[in-house]
Amino acid sequence: MAPYSIADLDPAVAKALEADLLAVADTKLVLGNWFNICLNNGRSLPDFAALLGMSATVLGHARSLYLYLVNFGHTYEALEQARGADAIASMNLLDAPPRSWEDFVASVYLAEQASWMLISGFLKHPDRALAGLAEKIGQETYFHLKYANGWAAIFAESGGEAFAEALGERYPLALGWFGDTGADPLHDAGQRNVPLGALKESFAREVEKIAALAGQELALPADVEPGADWRPESRRSGPLSDSLFEIIRFKDPEAAHP
Repeated sequence: MAPYSIADLDPAVAKALEADLLAVADTKLVLGNWFNICLNNGRSLPDFAALLGMSATVLGHARSLYLYLVNFGHTYEALEQARGADAIASMNLLDAPPRSWEDFVASVYLAEQASWMLISGFLKHPDRALAGLAEKIGQETYFHLKYANGWAAIFAESGGEAFAEALGERYPLALGWFGDTGADPLHDAGQRNVPLGALKESFAREVEKIAALAGQELALPADVEPGADWRPESRRSGPLSDSLFEIIRFKDPEAAHP
């Protein structure tokens, strides 16, 4: 069997693969900064340690994906350090800051579960490097999801209403991140081992489970309509706000222009 080469892919398929990986990487980049900014809101000493650890892990995921995306003609420095707010392809779910601890946990869970669903479609990718990276991300994300599940069980002790409300409000943005699942060129080309539609359905089932763990039942929409400014190649609407971009961007001008 000939070695895997992105150069051998149909250009449209290669572009779709690049877009999906960048969407996950940028979501992890923003999420890592969420953990850092919200660190002081932890409810106990173990929370501080957990948030610091999860921040380091998801930023590591972002950087590993940026390194892989060098195969598409990018430079690592440009991806991590030199893009503007309009080029960041993170999930719209993370654009608005959390309003409470329950909202924080719900947002983290939705972002981690959705991004894991998307990257899990590459667990059997023909490039063993990408398949191995997806597996590693899954192994580490498992503990982040367990953390959220642990808090959901705690929220259940007081009824779980605030957590369920936050899940319900943020869920449409997470579901919309999957985009149009009717066309799936990556699955058709053997680049995604599970159809995008099936991954989206699995995501919805997992959200129902964590709501039940919190003692609540959610009526979740089956689909959402994208906004007028939806960009399918970035899986988001509009650019990052100036305030969020200021948080995530590299501040060293020399680092931004190697």
